[in-house]
Amino acid sequence: MANPIVFRDLLKDSFDRARRLMGPSLPYAAIFILALGGMVWSAGVLPDGGTGFAAFSAISFASIYAHSLFSASMYHVVLDHETGLMSAAWKLTLAWLLMIVIVSIGASIIILFFSLIGSSLGVVSGESSDNITDMAAQMREGGTFWPLFAVFIATLFGVYWFMTRMMIFAAASATRGAVHVLRTWSWTKGQFRVLGPAMGLLIVAPLIVGSFIANFVAGAVFGTGPLSAPLTAAHSMLVMAILLPTAWIVHGFAASGYAWVA
Repeated sequence: MANPIVFRDLLKDSFDRARRLMGPSLPYAAIFILALGGMVWSAGVLPDGGTGFAAFSAISFASIYAHSLFSASMYHVVLDHETGLMSAAWKLTLAWLLMIVIVSIGASIIILFFSLIGSSLGVVSGESSDNITDMAAQMREGGTFWPLFAVFIATLFGVYWFMTRMMIFAAASATRGAVHVLRTWSWTKGQFRVLGPAMGLLIVAPLIVGSFIANFVAGAVFGTGPLSAPLTAAHSMLVMAILLPTAWIVHGFAASGYAWVA
């Protein structure tokens, strides 16, 4: 286990790193925003079928790489690195793909677990789940609501704990020239008491506030009705541009956390 992290010093260092990486990362932020717009636009115009799916998959992969390029450019400004930017972005892309697979498997298990519980409650009640109009009221009457709610809250906490433990995988992959996903697990051992609250303050809160502001502004600009493919792409690009300060704070925090524990 690394040395204990000091919460106040972590916050100060995170904002300092976020301030330093803002300017140098702007060109790569523009590349990522354009790539995102292209992906959203292609989703609305590409034809159905194998050809359209292959084209969209290629564009999506390019967008993930553009995101990794933007992310790696920020880490390289504030952290020592062992490889060039393009290579780092490639390794980070592979790391993100692996993380997506891990998260997808975990999410599938959680969804299946709660689906089976819901189905079981429907069977126990003697009714088809399609005929249950107020599952919550029925669960309260049967005494199963609060136990299941406690399991749900524990699951949410477990997901938050897992993401906190994994928060430095991107910084490690972008700076060490290799895919570091599960390798970073042991680095954050015993640090959740500091990293957990800091993650809520520097990742969750900025994302919630930033997303609200971005969607409010984009809604005011483009309206709330259906949009054409080009306007949908422009909407997504505007939202991402407004979220750039959030990205800088998140990467500053991740870089600081990595510097503490690596």
